[in-house]
Amino acid sequence: MKAVRIDGQTPGGSRARLADLVPLDTPFSLQIFPVYGCNLACEYCLHSLPVSERGFVAEKSLMDETLYRKCIDDLKAFPRRLKMLRFAGTGEPLLHPRLADMIGYAKQCDIADSLDVVTNGIALTPEMSDAFVRAGLNRIRFSIQGLDDAAYSFRREKGVFHRLVENIQYFYRHRGNTKIYVKIIDCALTGSGEQLFLEIFGNISDYIAVEHLIPAVDKIDYAKIGNSELTQNGGKVADAEVCPQPFYMLQLNPDGKVVPCCAMETTYILGDAQKESLFAVWHGEKMRYFQKQQLSGNKSFFPVCAKCKQYRYAMFEEDVLDGDAETLLGRLE
Repeated sequence: MKAVRIDGQTPGGSRARLADLVPLDTPFSLQIFPVYGCNLACEYCLHSLPVSERGFVAEKSLMDETLYRKCIDDLKAFPRRLKMLRFAGTGEPLLHPRLADMIGYAKQCDIADSLDVVTNGIALTPEMSDAFVRAGLNRIRFSIQGLDDAAYSFRREKGVFHRLVENIQYFYRHRGNTKIYVKIIDCALTGSGEQLFLEIFGNISDYIAVEHLIPAVDKIDYAKIGNSELTQNGGKVADAEVCPQPFYMLQLNPDGKVVPCCAMETTYILGDAQKESLFAVWHGEKMRYFQKQQLSGNKSFFPVCAKCKQYRYAMFEEDVLDGDAETLLGRLE
């Protein structure tokens, strides 16, 4: 197998102890949420629910490229580059018809150490792969839902899994400097499925991993799907009350609203990128208010935060802030 197996590790590499660095003058990452819509309806995802049960996510399904470019330009005001600009969110980024151009503009502006796309890969074509490589994409992460057409039954078409593998093979052969990370969730594997997964994708990726199911949506009964006793990366679930995400990241939703985390519902609107700069939002009063409430044990002020468990399953030991909450409140003042 050519791929490096990185179970238990973050694809972005080593992590610093967050409490030593807060408050950050520049967020570590910005998640661009370009499309609120998906070509799958995975049973563990918000898109498996009727729209009426999803809560508020975004007022718009497709991000305008003009807004996107404005936000990339905003990032030049920060004293440092982002560690990562990631195209992901509660939707499938490859459905955005201008995604390659968006990647290219971010690369041209040199505002992040790494440009990443997280995708199920179903919409991938050879032409798209070539465009991403030309645009300067640093890493593409493929989330595999299963190892045959049955795992993609929502598509109601034959050969979908075979085409997915072929398209990843093409990307691998023509990847240039782009790294390929392929992952699958443990609940999608049965019997000798893990070995089959490694055999299919181990020689057409640079990195590979089996991740673990996390309870991301409160309306879904995850006990019926699989085991959620480990973090996404296979570690012990932290008994943490303070969500670390608002202290190191922002998410830009398709409608321009800026939110403090990557929860599947919109937690709290920090600002509107159509009217404010991302620099102003990051250093703004609403961001500080939200961070202080997290550190003060008042996350129940925010309905989505009150029911959220997702952050505990997505964090690493270096992210835990609970023991430093009082000190960090003093710094934020």
